[in-house]
Amino acid sequence: MKRLADILLSLAALLLLAACTDDADVYNTPASSEGNLCVYVPVTREGDEVKSSLDPSNPTYNASVEECTINDLHLYAFPVGDDGTFLSQELLAPQANEMLIEQVARYQLQIKPGTYHVYVVANMEDALKGTTINTEDDLKGVVLSYAPMSKSGMPVANNIPMIYEPKAADGTTTEVTIKKTDTKTVAANLRFTCVKVCLNLIYDPNAAGVSPALKNGMIINDVKAERLSPSTKLLWDGKFSNPSLDASSTYAKGFESSLYEHASATGVYYSDWKEDLTHVNDNNNNIITPKSAVTSSPVNNKEKWLFRATYYLPERYVAKAAQQSALKIGGAVGGHNNSYNINLGHRQDETSTTEVPTFPRGTYYEIVGRLKSLGNIDLDCVVGVKPWEMETIDADFTHTTLWVSKTSAKVKSLQDDYIDYKTNADASNITFGCDTEIKKIAGGKSPVIVATNDIATHRIRFSINPELSVKDFTDAKVPKGTAKVWIKAGNIKKYLDVEYDVTPYFKVDPVDIVIFYDEDNTAELTKVVKFTTNLGGIQFPSDRSDWKKLSDKEYEVKYAQSKINIKCDNTNVADGMFTITATSNPETTTTHVFTVKSIDAVKDAANKDIYKEQEIRVTVRPPKGNYFIYMRAINDLAKTKDASNLEEFDHSDMLDEEAYNNSEENNNWRDGWCADWKIDRKSYKDSHKVYIYTQKGETNSDGTKDENVAIWYFTGGWPGHSMTADNNNPGWYYYSIAHDATSGSNNGQGDASTTGTKTIKPGQTLLIFSNGTYTSEGYQPHRFTHHNDPGITLFNYEDNEGWYLYDPLSDPYYTVYDEKPTVVDVEYTIYTKRDKISGWYCQYGVNSSDGKGKFEMKSDNPNVDNQFKCGYYGEKDGNTWYKTILHLKAPLNEYAKVLHVKISNTGDEPELFDGDNYPSTKKNGKRYVVEGSYDPDTDTWTQGAPF
Repeated sequence: MKRLADILLSLAALLLLAACTDDADVYNTPASSEGNLCVYVPVTREGDEVKSSLDPSNPTYNASVEECTINDLHLYAFPVGDDGTFLSQELLAPQANEMLIEQVARYQLQIKPGTYHVYVVANMEDALKGTTINTEDDLKGVVLSYAPMSKSGMPVANNIPMIYEPKAADGTTTEVTIKKTDTKTVAANLRFTCVKVCLNLIYDPNAAGVSPALKNGMIINDVKAERLSPSTKLLWDGKFSNPSLDASSTYAKGFESSLYEHASATGVYYSDWKEDLTHVNDNNNNIITPKSAVTSSPVNNKEKWLFRATYYLPERYVAKAAQQSALKIGGAVGGHNNSYNINLGHRQDETSTTEVPTFPRGTYYEIVGRLKSLGNIDLDCVVGVKPWEMETIDADFTHTTLWVSKTSAKVKSLQDDYIDYKTNADASNITFGCDTEIKKIAGGKSPVIVATNDIATHRIRFSINPELSVKDFTDAKVPKGTAKVWIKAGNIKKYLDVEYDVTPYFKVDPVDIVIFYDEDNTAELTKVVKFTTNLGGIQFPSDRSDWKKLSDKEYEVKYAQSKINIKCDNTNVADGMFTITATSNPETTTTHVFTVKSIDAVKDAANKDIYKEQEIRVTVRPPKGNYFIYMRAINDLAKTKDASNLEEFDHSDMLDEEAYNNSEENNNWRDGWCADWKIDRKSYKDSHKVYIYTQKGETNSDGTKDENVAIWYFTGGWPGHSMTADNNNPGWYYYSIAHDATSGSNNGQGDASTTGTKTIKPGQTLLIFSNGTYTSEGYQPHRFTHHNDPGITLFNYEDNEGWYLYDPLSDPYYTVYDEKPTVVDVEYTIYTKRDKISGWYCQYGVNSSDGKGKFEMKSDNPNVDNQFKCGYYGEKDGNTWYKTILHLKAPLNEYAKVLHVKISNTGDEPELFDGDNYPSTKKNGKRYVVEGSYDPDTDTWTQGAPF
């Protein structure tokens, strides 16, 4: 560990009974009847060598700046016996403007002579509120509560409770004896009261031992912590086990906490990293060091990725291993959810087979787990166990005066920066200036930066000159730069670099809003949206028929059955807000989409005025309660000949996506599931059925079931119950069922003969969707899952909504979403060298009772304008290239298909883009264009056009 004996800057002394000296090099002279207590506290600030707990350069055991944040500080001095007077003193949280000792805060207090046990606690203001501390036992009785809704709550990086206890290395309590006119020093090395866990999950489909089921890609859905300690003592008693723990107690059972949900900020991905297992127990190095840029989702979930997150969890000491805390990782492979378990903690004696694992405070666990098989297992991990501590300090210092806290600053349009200074110059002789100026549109020049001096605190605030507009900076082509600013004290002039950024911006947060319509809970019907901009303010749509202006400040917006009210009291501000209130029950989930923009325009690269814009999505949901099961089929337009065969896919039946139009007819209803194949634009609920059941026992490979297989029916027997057309979301059908529904009947076999009913339950209850035809055969093309495939497990989403999308041209052929996916029209633009594309086909599902045959969907007619059309593209290097447009549907950003294209003359049938998810790089009208080129000479695909 680093020592800071010779790096000194200190906080101006805080005195309890007398004012602090202005000279940090001279201790306060105590009154004749008192002594001095000088306390030093370690401080880590921005600009020190560690930056973030997820920063690859962060040392293993040195805490990050964020983790070391001290928001409040309190000192307790308890007299030993009757020798002294109890002292309880709130200390100023360390501030750079008061520091005269680098990375150390110095406090000097006058105290009555006596012998004391001195404690210092940090970030405990909220936890101690309302708690009376008069004795050492009072402090030892303080409890940190972590359960949901408790006063303390789970630790967060920028407010971790810390404590300095007067403990010697041998465990004895250290005493401080203070005499009259004496000065005693305490180095209060704070210790974290919780545990730090760095979770690294590695997915590499090419690694040895990876299950074939995982090679098609996966993603982390969520991370939950289980059996967490609901509370711990502020002061640790030094015991690593709790053998007398009552197994039925709340502490023994612990509680569960959600640590991460997909695309949240509490977990990130990397595509490249360095791994060194020799660092497992190396305090100076991590096992995993990320090398690539950080992303919120995998760049490509079919290629290797690293998921990394840091969590702060309660310490835990238990009676048996089964009670230790654990992490439960939820991962998605295709549409299927898997879970992986990681037990937390370690044995003090790792050679022991009987010692109970412990999870002690001040410990850093670096966990490296490899995802190689389908889940519901304990994950085999490499775990580095290392100390997690702040910098330590000695009390023997050499004082050094620092005149300026830093030599650079950064400012933005609405963000100032500060520099602190110390000087013995008279305040009247301190001046500031900026040498960097720009021309104003109105004429003349003005300095870029202005400075404001607070004489009382010796703090300088730097700001963008308010006389300059954003347009002044953009027209001068210097929206970013470094200004030269100086401070002059007497005859001394010191220059500082102030980076400035006046780049035009328009920020709105949040942009995805969800409102549950519960008329009995009016507070939850309104959401607040904040905006910040340096472009004059915000403006709302003025040319939409669904927006009704109620006043200059308020609009009523209607979409389908949902109404929302939007109100903004002041649009002409740089930092403002508006409210969105749901005013009607949407019946089913409905999404409003609109765009807000800046009031002022800026110049683009072509010197054209443009506005900064932000799309906002407001999803209004019915009251939370019932399960809402949504389904939609896309790209399933091949007519059915019989249970085993399809007619050719007719591209002329394909229609583009259409928004809600307040009509019974809509393009999106044409999905190919109408039992008698009516070619119109109406919904057919009786051709969209859901079969909901619970089954105990396996189905045989030929589709039969043993006589002891028990089945409980929630929607009657196969094929189940008709779904309802969701007119708010054309193309989607839904079925609503109570969250505690019980089965209405069963097959009377196996356990069903003794257990009459089952309650609907995520993970156990299964679903199959179909159009209700060929029920005796079981197999047929318009259903999912397909014949002999297991039913889809009921989702376990917080809002009790799940969206099932079926696409026979994708792998997997169905996907389950927590939020409604955006289905878009895609023009797959395929370039082929020398030969045209003559058709395409895809084999999927099961079309026979033995489970061996597959359906084949195909089209051999590449002559349908705007749908499936092949033509001449151009010449390159003596070769003719052809261009084929293939119109299909896909979820936004999920464009991979498993169809094969047929190359005329050669007989080649390559898989489209090798099954890869090529991104869309442009749009043709409302269609997304995805391009790829095929070279038959090398049998390879390349993203984009050939030239």
